[in-house]
Amino acid sequence: MAHPVEFEFYRSRGIVWVCDVAGSSSRLNSVDGVEDTELFLPRLYWTAALAVESAGGKFIKWTGDGFLAWFETALHREIQQAIRRCLDAVWHMTVLVNVTQLGLAPKRRFKIRHGITYEQDALMTKIRHAGGFESLDLIGRAVTLAFRLSGITADFPGIAAQRDIIEAAGNVPYFGFRNWNPTAEERLEFFKDEGWGTNSLYVSGAKKPRRRSKAAVLKVANAAIEGAESKGPTDDPSVLFSNSFLSGMASGPEWSRGVVAEYTRFVREELLQSLKALRHCLTVEAR
Repeated sequence: MAHPVEFEFYRSRGIVWVCDVAGSSSRLNSVDGVEDTELFLPRLYWTAALAVESAGGKFIKWTGDGFLAWFETALHREIQQAIRRCLDAVWHMTVLVNVTQLGLAPKRRFKIRHGITYEQDALMTKIRHAGGFESLDLIGRAVTLAFRLSGITADFPGIAAQRDIIEAAGNVPYFGFRNWNPTAEERLEFFKDEGWGTNSLYVSGAKKPRRRSKAAVLKVANAAIEGAESKGPTDDPSVLFSNSFLSGMASGPEWSRGVVAEYTRFVREELLQSLKALRHCLTVEAR
């Protein structure tokens, strides 16, 4: 007789991250898109599991064309740290996909979207399978909301989130957020006309640029270049995550090693060189 599956239920709170591949249904129903999608999804799953683990979260499950991840916050005061770790993972995942397409050359470029919420009353299910393997699942109103938010198109890096997330995250240096009030049609399309959690939503979007002096811009450029070229030890959580994630990619299968090589080349040769060119122009003008 097979050993029965055992279940354990308990309550918890934490950050919910749902990732979705934009337009996956149309791709899978297209002769031109199905093969690319079948190659892309396994690579996305592998990369996502590594990113979530490197950020200190738990990879809960794949959802066909995306995934569900969980960052538990046993204490409310831990929420800011958990959100920043989650956003680091979201940023790197999105840039990695945008820059490298995970080592593929698809006919239509892939884009990923993200729904992020704060679930304060998750019903957790710990499942013990035959052979001792354990898995985890969760349900909750904010979990459902995160799935629905992941279907919304937003500016880079494609995040739709609750206000709780934005307020707790504070000032994120590499992207901003703006308030989003869905119309009646959008509530019906994205939220099945459910009202809970839809009155305080934000989407990622470019911050309104501030007027800066040339000296201030030069200072920012110098700091960015110094940070990119620094090889010394650091306790910055964002740098620690980046090192862990990219190290894992570089130790992975052949395709992931190629992806991290292309990603590193892009940062070094395109982003960093552009910053250096800007610094040179500003320095010359200041003389």
